[in-house]
Amino acid sequence: MTIVLRNIRHGLQKLTSCIAWPCRGKDSGKGWRAYAGEPVPDRTDFTTTPWSSNQRLFVTYRVACAVFTLAILIWSVPTDSNRWITFYSNWVYSTLTLHFCWSAVVCLQDYRKPAGHDGPSERTLYIGWVIYDMAMATSLTVSAEYWFSPWPVTIGLRSILRHGLNSLMVVVDVLLCGFPSRLNRVVYPVLHQAVYCVFVVFYWLGGFRGYDGKQYIYSFADLNTVPLQTVIIMSGNTFLVMPVFHAVVCALYRARLKLLKKFRNINTYEPPKGMPIQTLETEIVNDKIKEINVTQV
Repeated sequence: MTIVLRNIRHGLQKLTSCIAWPCRGKDSGKGWRAYAGEPVPDRTDFTTTPWSSNQRLFVTYRVACAVFTLAILIWSVPTDSNRWITFYSNWVYSTLTLHFCWSAVVCLQDYRKPAGHDGPSERTLYIGWVIYDMAMATSLTVSAEYWFSPWPVTIGLRSILRHGLNSLMVVVDVLLCGFPSRLNRVVYPVLHQAVYCVFVVFYWLGGFRGYDGKQYIYSFADLNTVPLQTVIIMSGNTFLVMPVFHAVVCALYRARLKLLKKFRNINTYEPPKGMPIQTLETEIVNDKIKEINVTQV
């Protein structure tokens, strides 16, 4: 718990800097560390796939995922009536859709950039990284809780798409893309969940009604009849369950690096121009093991 709270404090400081970037006219040129306060990998990790030097298929994949998730999101709005915004599943799927749309735009911008141009700005890539951290862990969490919770759920095409296929897309995306995942960035999915918990409390204080006309959004989070249960569920989900699934995302990231190291033929593989080979290596920094990328020589 202490580690999570400490990471939240550091993450909020980074997020504050991240939000302030759009107010600046251009990047400072001091590098990613000056903005984020942490080591950041090569910018191509956010715009290309490390599995192939031909990025056309990856760009097509990015655009297809963006169009598909956006279509599902739009389809779900009238289905959930005017209380669409109250359901956390919709919050999470909106974040996942934002990730795919943001990544598609960034990849297209990088793929079609003119010669001599750097492509997407540092602030754009970092914001995309924050969205990625939020979308991956929250999607896995919602899917697991939807299917394995003791409360009844609705089984239908919409549920399968938003609580089943979404997790499959998350796993594929983590393994296919170049985004790094780090344990200390657990602050972002935790913050995402915490904001929703605050929303639930204010929704209850305002006397608003849920989908079935009662003064709660979910029956297990009824602050009128089971306040202690509600607090335990929201706190446990925010500070225990969410970090666990963020760790799962990090484990998938480590699996990607090991698969790359095992199956890539480094002697014949040619990465995109300026793109380092993404492998699993470590170095000792301040008595701690730090992950690094090794650039092809």
